[in-house]
Amino acid sequence: MANAKAIKAKIKSINNIQKITSALEIVSTVKLQKVKQQADNFKHYMNEFLYILDMVDFSRIFQDKTQQSGKELLVVVGSEKGLCGALNSKLFKKVYDETKSNKENYDVFAVGKKALEFFTRTGYNIVGVLNLKDNFSEKDLGELRAFLIRSLDDKKYDKITIVFNYFKNTMVQIPTNLQVYPLLRENFEEFAKTIELDVNLDKEYNQDIIIEPSEEEFYDFVMKKFISDMVYGSVLQNKAWEHASRMIAMKNAKDNSIDLKKTLTISYNKQRQAAVTQEISEIVSAKVAMES
Repeated sequence: MANAKAIKAKIKSINNIQKITSALEIVSTVKLQKVKQQADNFKHYMNEFLYILDMVDFSRIFQDKTQQSGKELLVVVGSEKGLCGALNSKLFKKVYDETKSNKENYDVFAVGKKALEFFTRTGYNIVGVLNLKDNFSEKDLGELRAFLIRSLDDKKYDKITIVFNYFKNTMVQIPTNLQVYPLLRENFEEFAKTIELDVNLDKEYNQDIIIEPSEEEFYDFVMKKFISDMVYGSVLQNKAWEHASRMIAMKNAKDNSIDLKKTLTISYNKQRQAAVTQEISEIVSAKVAMES
């Protein structure tokens, strides 16, 4: 009967786990819907911004490709917490495999606790850290934005790339590298396609518009604004997949706990039935012995 008691204790523990995973699944579902709403708002904003820029020569914000051998900055977006499947490990492993042979040429700006832990452990040079709450806004990226602008003004890096998980749908995650500097036309087109923007880079512009204070300052501002917006959009994509991944992980854990509970319940019933049968057999045997 001792074994049956141990099984009953396991069933009780599984019941508690089932309640916790169910609650976390619901919470992640609600958070995912909020981030999706943020992504829709961001898409609307970008479309309005592009509509205004249709009046000027939009192509001037793009730069030429450079083949230099200086340092590169990786903005790696991870999660603050675990329990989200292989979300972080796939992304971090991809970055590590591509850069481990010459990691001294890379600086890492870690977004999220998990990114900081991994790249510190693997020996990369960490130049900045940003911790984001689940319900974050564009203002919360101020520290990262300021670092990027300083780096651009100081020409500190030859290339800046943001690495994140692209949220295609709740079942598909795509580890993605998006180069934001130099800002190339194909990079922006890739970003626009990712978040489904209405953009036409070949549209004719109004050459009679006077730009103040100067065209150089205007296009420099627009370039930096687009880099900041691309980073924000990428972080939104990663946060959406974090919630989706955690929702799926908790659902799988809940389903597994239900299956395990059924198996243990059957084992418990068998143990209990065996104990009852043994007790009956002992009673019958004792009665027969007394009568004989």
